[in-house]
Amino acid sequence: MSSIALYQAISRVYDLLDITYFRNKEHSPRKAVLERIGDEDHVLDLCTGTATNAINIAKAKPSTEITGIDLSDKMLEVGKAKVKKALLPNVSLKQMDATALEFKAASFDTVLISLVLHELDEDLAGRLILEAKRVLKDNGRIIVTEWEKPEKSLRRALFAPVALLEPKPYRSFIKQDMYKFFAAFGLRVEEYVHCDYSRVMVLSKGEAEPYLEATQMVDYADASLQELVLNKGWNRLPEFERIGAIYNFVRDDILFGYNLDDSLPASLVLKDGYGQCNTKGTLFMALLRACGIPCRVHAFAIDKKMQHGAMTGFVYRKAPDNIFHSWVEVLYEGKWYNLEGLILDNVYLTSLQKKFPECTGSFCEYGVGVKDFRAPVIDWNGNDTYIQIEGINQDFGVYNNPDEMLLEHHQETDAVKGFIYRHLGRHLMNHNVRKIRG
Repeated sequence: MSSIALYQAISRVYDLLDITYFRNKEHSPRKAVLERIGDEDHVLDLCTGTATNAINIAKAKPSTEITGIDLSDKMLEVGKAKVKKALLPNVSLKQMDATALEFKAASFDTVLISLVLHELDEDLAGRLILEAKRVLKDNGRIIVTEWEKPEKSLRRALFAPVALLEPKPYRSFIKQDMYKFFAAFGLRVEEYVHCDYSRVMVLSKGEAEPYLEATQMVDYADASLQELVLNKGWNRLPEFERIGAIYNFVRDDILFGYNLDDSLPASLVLKDGYGQCNTKGTLFMALLRACGIPCRVHAFAIDKKMQHGAMTGFVYRKAPDNIFHSWVEVLYEGKWYNLEGLILDNVYLTSLQKKFPECTGSFCEYGVGVKDFRAPVIDWNGNDTYIQIEGINQDFGVYNNPDEMLLEHHQETDAVKGFIYRHLGRHLMNHNVRKIRG
């Protein structure tokens, strides 16, 4: 039986859940939710069911405006009858898909997700969370209520029917680290309240941690990046494997190449499908932060000799002597790791090694600057990785994000050279790179 069919069938008896598990009003999640709603909030109650939360809030806070949505018309029928009986003009119930909301962005002060996520597979849960985030105001909050296994034996026995009857996703969801789970969607758990048989979590968009925040360039809330994270399942991996999987994707799936500008947001770098040190770094940071991994960016200048081969002819001759460069630093288990080795995709690097079979020591051309050309350290295994470090001639320091970095440091060039690079030079360079890659 599908979830919708199940709720259609149990709509008349659904409120027994509250009677059975939330009888102690002092420790009920309904009370915890109510206490965290502003007196004049515009509230969206996702998957409202029989509107128990909506009605509870509307009665206690008549200046609030509550919109409840659900796919089940039978559940809404029960909810509408309860609203009508209680004479609550500030409650509106609508039939709607929670993963495809018909509301404008930033419409609500508070979004409620109550006893829903544990029933959904990861893809569906992710889509629902992203929709909740989309319609939430920037300073708003998402309040999530979820089951929590009780510790006392008698309560465990009473809770057993829930554990047995809930669908398959429940078994893995209830074991999740909720802080990491929501961080994967760019949300921070501000409060974690333990209630009877349940927990209430208050989430915000804003990140107190500067190494996890979204910016104009690190735009990890973009739908294309969030969809990628969900499809790849990176947020299900342990932290060490998560870093490695994202690193390998940016290194090898995003090919080495030259974009229009260093200031491209991560979503456009992903759309391009290629990048160099600065743009690949921006995408890497966005995907890391989307998965709750703190990171920052380190700025440098490198000698243009390192680009010889990728740059040729008049493009190389007219290029500045110092090329702006950066790499990403990742915080893992209290230590910062320099991850520069993702700039060149493996196919390009392997092709270069075949092109210069006699080179067994240092190499500093074609976008490579290492001491050991045959075996550069480019794989993440809890270590620093480098591919252009030998070309560095100036260190500009670390920044929380590339937006701040580019305000102080960027590629120095005049308007004419900039125009030539964007409309001709980079295309010639990308042509050279493609020829090498074969």
